Amino acid sequence: MVGVTSEPVERVTEELGVRVPVRLAFTFLCDGAISPYWLGVHEAVIDESVAPDPSEIAWHDWLSESALREALRQWPFVPDCREAFTKYALRSFR
Repeated sequence: MVGVTSEPVERVTEELGVRVPVRLAFTFLCDGAISPYWLGVHEAVIDESVAPDPSEIAWHDWLSESALREALRQWPFVPDCREAFTKYALRSFR
């Protein structure tokens, strides 16, 4: 069982400079590059300007679903990220 922690809120605050509620959307057993592990996918609504920490975030922008799907096809992402997005999209964009 995955425990509920404040870590996702702290990560958003540290990396994006905003403090907002973060909700666990789901967990799944990810194949992983080395071995399987449990991955938690979280979501948050951010309706204010973000101030990313340059030591944490190299680039940021808001992308539409179609632009994000295109970026996942063209840009270098780790396989775990692609797998998480695919599962999230199946749940969220119906």
